[in-house]
Amino acid sequence: MQRNFVAKDTTGWEGVEREGYNPGEPSRVVRHTLIGGRKTASGDPGPEIEVRYFEVPPGAVTRLEKHEHEHFVIVGEGIGHAIVGESVREIRKHDVVYVGPLVPHQFVNRGAETFGFFCIVNALRDFSQSLNASELERLAATPAGAFVDPEGSPPPRARI
Repeated sequence: MQRNFVAKDTTGWEGVEREGYNPGEPSRVVRHTLIGGRKTASGDPGPEIEVRYFEVPPGAVTRLEKHEHEHFVIVGEGIGHAIVGESVREIRKHDVVYVGPLVPHQFVNRGAETFGFFCIVNALRDFSQSLNASELERLAATPAGAFVDPEGSPPPRARI
C-alpha cells in the first residue's frame, strides 16, 4: 500500500516498520522506509523514488559501501560525519549530502545523541557493493581514513 502522508510518532512513523540497515539483517542502525520501496523492474507500480530515514545510535556507523546509483542525504537530527570518497565532513541538522555513483561512503555518529538522516534514492537501483582491499587501503591513506570503519557498526563496547 502506497502512503500519501506519513505522520511521525514517538517511535518513528505511523504504520512504518522499523528494520535493520538492510532488511532482515540485525543492525544497530534502524531504517524506516517512508515512501516507495525498492523495485525489481521499471514497470513495477509505485513511486520512482524511495525515501528512507536512518537512525544511527551513538558510537555506530552505517556500512562502508559504494553502488552504481546516486543518492541524497538530508540530516534530520544529531551530529555526524559524512565520509564521501576521500573527504570527511561534520554534518548537522538540515545539511545535505550528495553521493555520486560508485563513490565509497559511510555515515558516522560521533556524538552522544542519535544521528538521523533521510536518504533519497531511485526505487529501481543496483545493490550496494563492498570495497575491495586496494580501495580500502587507498581510503585509509586519506583524511577520511581516520573516521572510516570498514567493519560497519560494532557492538557498543567496541568503540569506548
